[in-house]
Amino acid sequence: MNWITNLFARHWRNIHLLAIALLSVILIVAPSVVMPTVNQAILSVFYWPFAEIKTGLGDLHAVGEENHRLRQMLTQANVNLSMYQEAVRENARLRSVLGFEQQSGYILLPVEVMSISGDYFPVSAVINGGSNDSIFVDQPVINQNGLIGRIVSVASDYATVQLLTDPSNRVAARIAQSREMGIIRFTVSEGMILDNLPVQGAVNVNDTVLSSGLGGVYPPGLRVGVVSSVERPELEPFCRITVTPFVDFHSLDELFVLNMEGR
Repeated sequence: MNWITNLFARHWRNIHLLAIALLSVILIVAPSVVMPTVNQAILSVFYWPFAEIKTGLGDLHAVGEENHRLRQMLTQANVNLSMYQEAVRENARLRSVLGFEQQSGYILLPVEVMSISGDYFPVSAVINGGSNDSIFVDQPVINQNGLIGRIVSVASDYATVQLLTDPSNRVAARIAQSREMGIIRFTVSEGMILDNLPVQGAVNVNDTVLSSGLGGVYPPGLRVGVVSSVERPELEPFCRITVTPFVDFHSLDELFVLNMEGR
């Protein structure tokens, strides 16, 4: 074996030239026999690796496009789910808004608070709806928690709401449990109170206070608040009743104007 190795090492150039010459003769004499083999060798060595790479890159590009499409579908599904969940929350919120006794002939006009006025307590709010939106003076205003107040002035595209926390505002009210009547008003020193309810009247802590409908401004059944304390002075004709309002008047955002249908 060593003499063969030594012979090849000494004459490798001649061997290469001989092999090239022999291959050239074969190609000239019998190309139809040799060319398919040569072509197959060239394809195997040079073409197929690059073809496989190209195919792999194409498959990778297709996978990338599919991932992009799936991500887009997932994003759209998440948006749809979010909108559906918001619709469910909106539906629940509107059901709570309509939790007062059924007001036939009224529809809800959604508005937003633009500004709130008042020194120590909010007394009025400006909303982004006016006469162009079928809003008129003396329409009641509510939110999802209860009664807010009434419209006192209107422009074409905004209006002013007098809140229940305005000391000059009065609301005819009643106790939901006993139907006893009184007047809701707000004082700086005591907060919201229920006036003109006789000491013999049936009222207890945690009773619900609703609008009674008397006076013609507020329809009956709008939620006002819950009785937080009751005092029955012996020498006075009326109870001293404080009420915790259902509405947080320091945090007003979206409101609803009660508008009579067809007006």
